[in-house]
Amino acid sequence: MSSEKTLPSVDLMSCQHGGEVIPSIAIERIISLRNEGIRVYLDGIDKLRKARDLMQQAGGCQYLYDYDKAVESSIKWSDTRPDQAETAISRVIDGKIWDRLMSETGMYTLMSNKQRQEWDRQVAGEEMPPITLENVMSTFRHLNASKADTFTQGLIDIFKSLSWDYKTNNPCMFGKRIIIAPLLDVWRSGWVRFSSDGHTKIDDLARPFYVLDGRNVPDYRVSDGAKLDAFFSENQFNGKVFECDYF
Repeated sequence: MSSEKTLPSVDLMSCQHGGEVIPSIAIERIISLRNEGIRVYLDGIDKLRKARDLMQQAGGCQYLYDYDKAVESSIKWSDTRPDQAETAISRVIDGKIWDRLMSETGMYTLMSNKQRQEWDRQVAGEEMPPITLENVMSTFRHLNASKADTFTQGLIDIFKSLSWDYKTNNPCMFGKRIIIAPLLDVWRSGWVRFSSDGHTKIDDLARPFYVLDGRNVPDYRVSDGAKLDAFFSENQFNGKVFECDYF
């Protein structure tokens, strides 16, 4: 069999203007669509990068985890609705913004360790409230209005969490010495750091002392938990003893 018979063929037609021979398919249109598609594609990339930069500024972060994944999921299926795409990207950025707002306004100071754990769980899941002015102000007002109960409950939570495996932990009262655990995050590699959970537990323990003394409760960024965090980062296990105003 001749090899010529096995090759694909393109129907050609003779153009009457100048005698050129051109394919019957619209080559110029295909090339035009290709070029316009690339132009729109590059324009889309530029806009996606600008959108990411704006979101990083809003969240006060250098990297948005899952941003690429949210973009991919939004364009992967042709039937993805705009509201679904908005929900996906909002979950990426809103958690960062909540953390920034709670941190920079000092609102974490008004949360007990248990409340902070619940808040972190909520923000990391599908129950995260979207970032709106109404939601932000409502959250702040609620925390401020319930701070007295929060301080009391934080101390109660610390007492309930004490392990009676240690002799100095009295099941009826706080003694002169208590052992709170865990306060550290430990990795298999051997790296150890003071945990955010430890930070809030120490703050729960310290707040009532400030209240009883008529002193302002320090912002969580400069609280006793924060000071112990900084102390451990500097000294680790060198034998030095940390002391604050009340313990």
